Amino acid sequence: MSEPDAPLPLLDYAIISEPFPLYATTGTDDPATALHIVVSNGGGETVYCREIVFSLPQGKLAQSLVEADAGDGQADDWDVVRLQPGAQTVLPSGEYARFQATPKGDDKKKTGVAVDASGLVITLENLKISSRPGTARIEIREFATTNTGQWPDNPRFTKLALTKFPAPKIPAMAVSDFTADKLEVTAGASLRLTWNGPSTLDYTVSHGGSAHPVGKQHSYSTTIDRDTAFQLSYITGKTTHCLTTTVTVTNPKLTGLVVDGDVTVKGATGVEGLTVNGDLAAKQKLTVVGAATVSGSTDLQALTVHKDLGAKSTLSVDGALAVGGLLSANSDLTVSWSGTTKFTTSSVDGVKFAKSVEFSKYGINDGEWSKLKTFTDGNAKFNLWNQCWDDTSHEASVFAYRGDDHRGVYADFGSKGVYHDGGVFRLVWD
Repeated sequence: MSEPDAPLPLLDYAIISEPFPLYATTGTDDPATALHIVVSNGGGETVYCREIVFSLPQGKLAQSLVEADAGDGQADDWDVVRLQPGAQTVLPSGEYARFQATPKGDDKKKTGVAVDASGLVITLENLKISSRPGTARIEIREFATTNTGQWPDNPRFTKLALTKFPAPKIPAMAVSDFTADKLEVTAGASLRLTWNGPSTLDYTVSHGGSAHPVGKQHSYSTTIDRDTAFQLSYITGKTTHCLTTTVTVTNPKLTGLVVDGDVTVKGATGVEGLTVNGDLAAKQKLTVVGAATVSGSTDLQALTVHKDLGAKSTLSVDGALAVGGLLSANSDLTVSWSGTTKFTTSSVDGVKFAKSVEFSKYGINDGEWSKLKTFTDGNAKFNLWNQCWDDTSHEASVFAYRGDDHRGVYADFGSKGVYHDGGVFRLVWD
């Protein structure tokens, strides 16, 4: 449509799209499009304007700007409305989306308002752009004058060209803001990850060695037990792109812990398995559900091991020691409380064992009777007897023997006359 005989507008018009440049639509997920039309007075006289009508070519052709008669308009101190078909008979017919801009106020709609150095910006938004690349021409009809006592019978007319470029491949930066609603959680707490990006892409969230496809959604919820790095991946142009974010856990749960250096635990800690190649220090209670192996020195306030405990160096427990499996020490084993030694393999004094305990260092006493004495407090209050002797009535009896020749001791181990001629003696109990 053209109006070659109509005079040109008194005002100047320029247009820019948002986003810029303007691309032909690719589907329903394209970003909302807006047109910003700058209206200014480039002449020397004051121009009074009471109406401007913008006609956007509608259809699916290359010269069509919009595919649907839709959108909204707004401007400071002006009313901008989309005209319904047939509302303005003065306009030529055709497939157009039309927007009418008029000054606010009934009186100003008749008298018009001055457009001087300040100009105005009219925005047409929420437009549905056509899918074919090409150049569309927006028609502008202006009712304006320099003399408010003389208004033209017909509007002034001009066109503005606007090009729709072919839509490019989705750039990697189109996906952004991958983050969690909580950056720090407790073990087992739920969290939600969100991101921005086109809904035409398929997304995958990976963590803990597993990938979780979420399709075209923009969120993912899960729970974690330890510090976790999340990766968001998607494919554009046959290339995989990734974003990452990390969430920390204040009380992590571990299925296994291997430490090459020193370990210091200031609070109560529970792990299912523990391997420490260096020193281990716990200032409060340490509980290990699985096997515990410590290669370096260990300093503990309290230790509970539900399975085997192996210490390849010094093991020092200043508190309770509870071992559900085998207790194996390649060196001296010392347990102290409040600064006082209560139990050491080099000097067993006043210790009661609920079950049989094997001391590889002192099971054979090398004929030294004094070493046998270290197993009592002088009053023979242990329930000890020779494992080959069936008479358990000697509840305060200890037998020292060499070969098949055994001798009973019924008083303290220091009694005179007990046979000890330098042979090999062994103390056995059940």
